[in-house]
Amino acid sequence: MSDPQAKSAAVDRYGNEATDRARDRTGPIAFMARNGVASNLLLLLMLMAGYFSYTTIVQEVFPENSLDTVTVSVTYPGATPEEIEESILLKVEEAVEAIDGVDQISSTASEGGGSVNVELDLGTDIARALDEVKSEVDQIQTFPEEAEEPDIRELTTRQVALRIALFGDVNERTLKETAYRLEDAAAALPEISYVETSAVRNYEIYADVPQSRLRALGLSLPQLAQTVGQSSLDSPAGAIETDSEEVRVRTIGQNYDQQDFENIVVLTTSDGATLRLGDIAEVRDGFEDADLITRFNDEPVAFVDIYRTSDERVLDVAESAKTLIAEDFDLPPGVSYAIWEDSSELLEDRLSLLLRNAAFGLILVLGALTLFLDLRLAAWTAVGIGATFVGAIFILDWAGSSINMFSLFGFILALGLVVDDAVVVGENIYAERERGRTGIGAAIAGAQRVKIPVFFAVATTVTAFLPLLAVGGVIGKILADIPLVVIAVLSLSLIEALYVLPHHLSTLPDPEHKPGNPVTRFFARVQAWVDARFQTFVNGPLDRALRFVVAMPYLIVASGLALLVVFMAMIPGGLIKFSFFPEIEGDIVVAALEMPSGTTVERTAEVTERIEAAADRAMARFADQDTPADAAEADGSASPSFLEAVYTTIGQARSTNGPGGPQTTLRPNLANVQLSLVPSAERDVSAVQIEEAWREELGEVPEARSLSISSSLLGVGAPINVQLNHPDDAVLDQAGDRLMAELGRVSGVFDLESDQDAGQQEVELRLKPSARTLGVTLQDVASQVRAAFFGAEAVRVQRGREDVRVYIRLPEEERDSIADIERYRVRVPGGEVAMSSIADVSFGEAPSVIRREDGHRIATITGDVDGDTITGQEVAQLLDEKIMPDLQADYPALQYEFGGEQEEQQESFGDLGRAFLLALLVIYALLAVPFRSYIQPLIIMAAIPFGMIGALIGHLLLGIPLGILSMFGIIALSGVIINGSLVMIDFLNENLDNGMEPEEAMIEAAKSRFRPVMLTAITTFLGVAPITFETSLQAQFLIPMSASLGFGVLFGTALLILLIPALAIIQMRAAARVQQWRGKDRAQIDHGGEPMAP
Repeated sequence: MSDPQAKSAAVDRYGNEATDRARDRTGPIAFMARNGVASNLLLLLMLMAGYFSYTTIVQEVFPENSLDTVTVSVTYPGATPEEIEESILLKVEEAVEAIDGVDQISSTASEGGGSVNVELDLGTDIARALDEVKSEVDQIQTFPEEAEEPDIRELTTRQVALRIALFGDVNERTLKETAYRLEDAAAALPEISYVETSAVRNYEIYADVPQSRLRALGLSLPQLAQTVGQSSLDSPAGAIETDSEEVRVRTIGQNYDQQDFENIVVLTTSDGATLRLGDIAEVRDGFEDADLITRFNDEPVAFVDIYRTSDERVLDVAESAKTLIAEDFDLPPGVSYAIWEDSSELLEDRLSLLLRNAAFGLILVLGALTLFLDLRLAAWTAVGIGATFVGAIFILDWAGSSINMFSLFGFILALGLVVDDAVVVGENIYAERERGRTGIGAAIAGAQRVKIPVFFAVATTVTAFLPLLAVGGVIGKILADIPLVVIAVLSLSLIEALYVLPHHLSTLPDPEHKPGNPVTRFFARVQAWVDARFQTFVNGPLDRALRFVVAMPYLIVASGLALLVVFMAMIPGGLIKFSFFPEIEGDIVVAALEMPSGTTVERTAEVTERIEAAADRAMARFADQDTPADAAEADGSASPSFLEAVYTTIGQARSTNGPGGPQTTLRPNLANVQLSLVPSAERDVSAVQIEEAWREELGEVPEARSLSISSSLLGVGAPINVQLNHPDDAVLDQAGDRLMAELGRVSGVFDLESDQDAGQQEVELRLKPSARTLGVTLQDVASQVRAAFFGAEAVRVQRGREDVRVYIRLPEEERDSIADIERYRVRVPGGEVAMSSIADVSFGEAPSVIRREDGHRIATITGDVDGDTITGQEVAQLLDEKIMPDLQADYPALQYEFGGEQEEQQESFGDLGRAFLLALLVIYALLAVPFRSYIQPLIIMAAIPFGMIGALIGHLLLGIPLGILSMFGIIALSGVIINGSLVMIDFLNENLDNGMEPEEAMIEAAKSRFRPVMLTAITTFLGVAPITFETSLQAQFLIPMSASLGFGVLFGTALLILLIPALAIIQMRAAARVQQWRGKDRAQIDHGGEPMAP
């Protein structure tokens, strides 16, 4: 083999004539290298397109996506869950089950309303499905008359931009009207389009009429409600056409307030006397009788919720709202405001964190490049990185995505990958200059030589990221921006490396050029020092290692396989744990309480006060380490400075950490206590620590049906979620209780909940046969009883923004005991009778919530796990192997399936596995075509499983569990790790074509390609290193993916330097034996591949 340093301008590195120079002068690469204006304009185009997109692209914390679900909600005031199931849910389920593309139908019935969720297959046209669901539901004509119109909408991951709390020691009406004024003012701002008021009760008007007065007048409540309704309306009556104009005719008589309704005439006598509603009823214009208590720092509160919609930017929306409330809005005396759930603050914290890590990663990458490559080459590589990143923003905007936590993380991942093609092209151009070529000639020749390997290297990496776009479910939609960003950046980097970089590198000085200024001289000395030691390593330890490899290839491969088996065994062995999706910690810690069904709001409030007291004690634990003693004494509080506010709701539960955004449930047995903390970057105590301290201080609450404490900002469901199904509801309850007891004995499982309860007591009325003789029907009795104890709706009045309902009912003292039902007098033709004489009164129990899935009632058991003790995956395995088989043996018809996190895991891994197998086939094809070989692509792809060893080493060193983000990193790694193998095998084939012996060809290929292979591995690792080793609480959930990619590339590259030569030698020896067996001479042996060189 000739000395690679002894070259002339007319001879290539093998001593052959350089006959390909004419070819180097043609083609797009040559054109762009010579035409500086064209290459610079292309660079400028990337920058300008990205800049203009950045000024308009949506900014949000999490990407807003459709959940491929259409929800149908129906309100039926006063109805029980069983009534709603029978009269609403069953009809809606039957109507929508035949729609094309429906994957699953689930429904929930609770007191006063129900909802049906229609989940669609991935790829279904959501707009078409929404229209079809509306059409089918609109055809249902048998809903109860008292039920509201169905609300049908698409379910999305919409998140509130911020909430403004208006609180103070004032009455409820003042708070609500102030909130309405603020809502109007905010909606008028050009940056804001959707605002709503929450945490307040609706306006309602009640007319309470005693039974004695009804009897005296011979009226029933429904009759009185009908009279009131007929006396309060505005009705058009057509128009009169005169000779000169058209005059409209209207009947005017709409009543709006308490005084108007009090003046309604309900009876007149023959002598002209009138009896007005105010004479027989106490009319009250106030709020609905909902058991709702809301407190913000122990004072009444109303909230104004401001959402980001369409293409609005969170930061712009939040800034406008904050400016409005701080400078342009007048609050009444006694009312203060506070910002709550500020997504813009959350976004800015995450943005600054990720941008800081990206900048640090870029510095590390460029620092590594300057140690091995010319300073100007490193500088132009940095310019290319900037251009491709800015240009990728245009693609991101064009694809309808946004700047969010996951797209920014995609840029960080791409940081280490984007330099790979630039390093290969630049290093090859630099090598051409060392061989004697200068200027444009070296730039064109260097780029032309590696254009095909570089193209296929980028193509395989892009192919490896494509499966990440195929993941379904909530997880797939949330994480889709990561592969989208990486694919966009890699595609643009390929264009920049081949069509922009060669021109810029054509101006590099000759290798013999002496640096003129101190800076370049310093870097030249550093590079010379590094290069000398690098060459010593390559020609010393590396050379000896490679010669050992080619001499003992089977030993090397066997050792590698043994190492792979050892590390893979660590997963089932428990050394490396598995947790599907890490919790994303937020700045709000929430305690959610559910008392047994039928619990009064007063009793719920008592237990809530204990939860608040426990929160005070938990916060006091951290007060000493956070608040100076003198400050604590000055304000008289032991609360730490990082506690911003406490928000308590009783009678309502609002979940904010689900994938579908905020969800509100109204029941007197529900309560939430929320602690708002300063941003995590401004405190040393994590929300999880506060959560654990709160749980410890609270201890057991035996009277609570369920109680959970969480600090999660976003979750994909409970780690434990088991859905039971049995034809017999009684057996279903027994199985649920057994399962709860079994799970309660599992160490590390806590916050167990069941949606099945003992039921709420109810009074059941059944009409006696003798009632028919009195001329009374079941409908008559039902309408009168509903009017008495719930209220008969007389009319609805549009007053401002609210649809105010007017109810006629009995006074509270006549409807507050069970005896009142038996004493109630039912109006019948010719008089009235006691309820007990026409109906049997009995007692029963009914569930407070009914859940159904695909036509069957289900019982759902949920729970959380302590990740240090046990994972959700381990609990699921225990359920599958032990607990559920025992239950099914005792209850033969019992069926179960996993929901929540486990359901998402099964769906995500199923999609990911299928897409990854397809990607491997595509990668194989992309390698087989240019190499013209069936075997060599398999050798190159053998680096993939050994890259997993590096990923597992990273998880082991950092002590983090494997999860879906780890899988994302490992799959992405599969496209990156093979690039080094690809370049090595390509140069091996070139060496073989030039007559070198297989062993020497392999050694020389590995040594000559060691610098770019090693450099790309180092830059990839350094690019993600800042986020991998980030200690901030905000970045912890991103670490598994960066660790998989960074450690996988670093350790995987070290392994493939030895394993790929071993596999290649084994393949070449096998090919030689086969072809010798066929009778070919040694000189005729084909080793199975061709170089990618053009």
